This record gives sequence, structure tokens and C-alpha cells, in this order.
Amino acid sequence: MKCFYCGKELQPDNVYCPHCGKAVQIVPDYSMYDDDYLKEVLVEENKTKSEAEAKVFAGSKKQIRQEPAPGMQNRATDTPERRKEQKKKQIKIIAGVVATIIVLIFAILVFCAAIQSNHNNSFDYQVKLAEKALQEGNLDQAVSYYERAVELDPNSIDARLALADIFVEKEDFDAAETLYKSVIADDRRNRKAFKNLIAIYEKEEKTDAIMALFKTADESLADLFANYQSEAPVFSLEEGSFDSPQTLQLRSPKGDPIYYTMDGSDPIAKGALYQGSIQLSENNRSYTIKAVCRNEKNVNSEVVTKNYSIRIPVPDMPSVSPDGGDFGAPTSVTIQVPGGCSAYYTWDGSTPNTASSRYTGPIQVPEGNNILSVIAYDSSTGLSSQVYRGNFIYYAEDHPQENTDNENEQEEAPQADEEEPQE
Repeated sequence: MKCFYCGKELQPDNVYCPHCGKAVQIVPDYSMYDDDYLKEVLVEENKTKSEAEAKVFAGSKKQIRQEPAPGMQNRATDTPERRKEQKKKQIKIIAGVVATIIVLIFAILVFCAAIQSNHNNSFDYQVKLAEKALQEGNLDQAVSYYERAVELDPNSIDARLALADIFVEKEDFDAAETLYKSVIADDRRNRKAFKNLIAIYEKEEKTDAIMALFKTADESLADLFANYQSEAPVFSLEEGSFDSPQTLQLRSPKGDPIYYTMDGSDPIAKGALYQGSIQLSENNRSYTIKAVCRNEKNVNSEVVTKNYSIRIPVPDMPSVSPDGGDFGAPTSVTIQVPGGCSAYYTWDGSTPNTASSRYTGPIQVPEGNNILSVIAYDSSTGLSSQVYRGNFIYYAEDHPQENTDNENEQEEAPQADEEEPQE
């Protein structure tokens, strides 16, 4: 089967000719006559179509030739009234265009202003601008943007820290300190704020400020202040009252130098450097010992205060036998001395001291009227007892009989000794 219009072969199921696009016309029987007729029809149709297109093209050219060239109008219709009217139209058109342009410019300005306003009120946008300026090394612009960001969100810790860091770089330490303190007031655990503020105080040698800052920090940040902590000195004696001289020793847990006073005055201002032991030996005296450790950064520990009282009893008065008297014969005197003490004596009534005669054994009563004075002296305490005084009288010429009797007794004694071997 072939197409009625173009004569191309068709498939049985074609509704439209795939070649010419015409609806398929069923031709029941094919004949040479029909084929020739179909070709004549197609030739006639194409000829008609070509003539129509030629007429259209010719008409278009004629119309184009009849229209005046741009800017050239028919002089027969170009009257003053028409020119005036056309000028008004042109003015209106120009005015409209200008008005449109102005409106567009205004709209653009309003839009840009809205965007700018939105950016000025955007925390994130200001932070981005600050970070960009910081990367470009423009610190002043970065400060401006971060300050605006802080205005928009005063609670932002990150923005305040970033701004404080820039102030540190610009060596504006006062501004940086204010910002770090504001962060610390909101967060006692903010390590960066504490660390950077400590660095500022170090440069300014504000040790007291660092120690004050330590009191506000959380315990988890104690390591930041390790170099600024000096532990208090340790005393070897607990405070109290003692009945013997004492030796006090001080120790620094970290090996720091120790300064101390013994009269209760401030060891930080007036302390002497501890170099050994402290002797508490003066009797009947109270000591107020104050000590402090000071580390290499001149940071003082807490001051430790302890009170001591020394109340050493004096030695007992020595016991003398015989306890004075009037003697008709040579007599020996013995002295009982308290333990740990020595006895010193005189016969002329003067008060003995360590330069006087030292008692080492029984002593003979000198001839005459004598005043025996004796003291007990404790060399470990340097204390002396009360003075013993006794009157000892001995004159040999006043008792001749007693002397004779004594001599006879001495002569008879050997006789007794001679008889003992016989027994």
C-alpha cells in the first residue's frame, strides 16, 4: 500500500504517512493510471504552492519600497501640529524612562540598604567579616567587626575572647583585661581567659593580682597557678609551754626560702632568713614565731604563727651537812647536789658563781667564823639554785683538851689494829 499524496510505501498499521505526514488514504487497487494521475496531482500542487510564495514575496518587496526610510516621513503629512504632538510624545516617553530608571535606582538602593542593615544586625556576618579582616592582617577592622558582634550578642564568650586576643596583639592590655574578666565572671572554668589574663599580669609584674585571680578560679585550673603557689612552712614543735629549752626547726615543703620573726612582727616585711634552727632557751619568756615561705617569683605563702612559752624551773637548793655550827675540832662538810647540776661555794659569805670553787668532795671547815655559801648550777639551762648559807665557826686554840683527846684516840687506834692479826 502506498501513500495517496507522496506515493511512498506504507505499512499496514500506518495511520499517517511517515514521509509526508498526511492522513493515509486507502487505495483499494493499484494501477498505473492511478500512479500517473497521482504524480500529476502532486506536480500541480507544488506549482500552485510555488506561485503563491512568489506573490507573497513580491508583495512584501513592494510594501517595503512604499514605506519611507527611518527618519524620513511623508512631507505631505509632516505638519507643525504633528511635529509638536510627536515631540510631546517623545518627552513623555523620555520622562517615563527617566522615572522608571529613578524608581529602579531607588529600589536598588532600598534593597541594598536592607541587605546592609541585615548584615549590620547579623552576628554571624560580623564575625565572618572580622575573621576575614584578621586573616588579611587588618587588626583595626577586625576590632570594629568584633565589637559590633559583641554588641549584637553580649553573651558570646568566643567573640569576647577573640576581641581580647586582638587587643593583646595590639598591646592594649587594659581593654584585653576588661574582656577577659567579663568572660571569667560568666565562666570560672574558662582556661583560656585565665591563662591569657595571667600572662598579662606577668608582663605587668602584678603578682598580687595573680594571687587574687587564683581565689576566683575553679579548682580544675589550679595547675595554671602552680608557679605562683608557695606552701606554708612546717614547724617541728607544736605550740605550748615547755619546762626546758627547746630547739625549733622549720621546713619548706617545696624547698623555698623561709623568713621568720620571733617577736610576732610580720615576717614578710621584717623576717630574717631561716638558715638553721631556732633556740628557745631564755627562761620565763614567751615567743611568738611567725614564718612564711617565698618562692622564686617572690610569691609568699600563708603566714604561720605559733606561740611558745619557756618556764624552766631553777635547780633545787643544795643540801649541806652539817648545817653550820660551832666546832671544836676539824670538821668536814658534804654537799648533796641535784641531778645534772654542779655545786659552787664560797666561805666568805659572797654569792658563788661558776668562777667560784667547785664542789668535788667533802671540804674542811676553815678556822675562824665562816659563812658557807653554796649554789647548784645546771649547765644545760644556765640556771642556778637559790643560795645556801650556813655559819661555821672553828678555832683550834680554844679547844686544847679536845685536840689532846683526839691525838690520844689516834695513837690508840694503831694498837687496836695490831691486835687484830693475833685473833
